[in-house]
Amino acid sequence: MKNTIKTVLVLFLFTSAVVTAQDIKIPENVKLEKAEDYTKMEPLVLESIAWLQNTSLTENPEKRKKVNAFLIQWLTGSPTVSIELVSGIVPMECADCLMTFLAGWTKYSLENNYSKDKIAGAVAGVEHTIEFYKKNKDALGKQPDIEKLMRRKKKGKLEKFIKSKF
Repeated sequence: MKNTIKTVLVLFLFTSAVVTAQDIKIPENVKLEKAEDYTKMEPLVLESIAWLQNTSLTENPEKRKKVNAFLIQWLTGSPTVSIELVSGIVPMECADCLMTFLAGWTKYSLENNYSKDKIAGAVAGVEHTIEFYKKNKDALGKQPDIEKLMRRKKKGKLEKFIKSKF
């Protein structure tokens, strides 16, 4: 009986999280002026990242633009998250993949006490991008740079490769 209750509870929580991610609402005219404005928005930033990752590229493109714009606005002024764009790691040829990389690094930083670890942040960004790419490959088309990163990850050489780029 206890296992059944736990299972139902876990399923309910998971379903609630998915529904929340699908119903994300970005407020109009977001004002980000002081450090505390950015801190207040961190939960919405994490929700936005989850929504972008879990929503197909072909689903709700207007909302995707709005969510991306919010994340870029937050990232460009954030006093706590810094991202380094390094050639060979960052998918510059694909705007949606670049956004996913930025989102993955941001998520890592926020979930790890504003970590400034560039290697861990880049690994998180790449892994986030790989998962997004796998889910949206049909819409994105073949991305050779991401395919190379996927092969490195599969061989267990992704982190070593990323370290070599810094």
